[in-house]
Amino acid sequence: MRTQLLAGCLLPLLLVATAACTRPADGEHVASAGGSAAPAATASLSLLDQGIRWARCMREHGVPQPDPVVNHGDGIRYQGLAKDAVDGNVLEKAQQACESLRPVLPADVRQLKQGLSRVLAQCMREQGVAGFPDPEPDGHFEIEPSVENDPRFPAAKETCDAREDAAAASARPSSRRSP
Repeated sequence: MRTQLLAGCLLPLLLVATAACTRPADGEHVASAGGSAAPAATASLSLLDQGIRWARCMREHGVPQPDPVVNHGDGIRYQGLAKDAVDGNVLEKAQQACESLRPVLPADVRQLKQGLSRVLAQCMREQGVAGFPDPEPDGHFEIEPSVENDPRFPAAKETCDAREDAAAASARPSSRRSP
């Protein structure tokens, strides 16, 4: 009796599994969501994990992008690449391929990043790197090789990174003093 019951339950299950795992050779009549199976950045991942996935994708597409590091406790920072370090076509194709994995910054973090990027740009110019650009709307910089090769750049960057870190620390809610 037990064998008949087991066989009676397993046979329909086996038929359903077989039907679900097969498809017509022409691919018609197969359920599909119509989208791609490409992964995307998601708010369920930490910002650092999102950044690591994006950097990994860039490397898979020929761009030597290192993983980001934690910045200001809750943000991330990427080491910039020299424009001449990668062929422009390779970079463009990698950016297109990895766009869906670009980290999604919460609005408050994005606003803070934009403000800190403006602080950095102003500081760099004050330190004598006159050609240092304003940040892009997302807070990153498009820095020309001639600007990076300015002999004042390394010392200015060190000074301005410290100024940016101090501005970030004072902007964080946990570091504000209560009245």
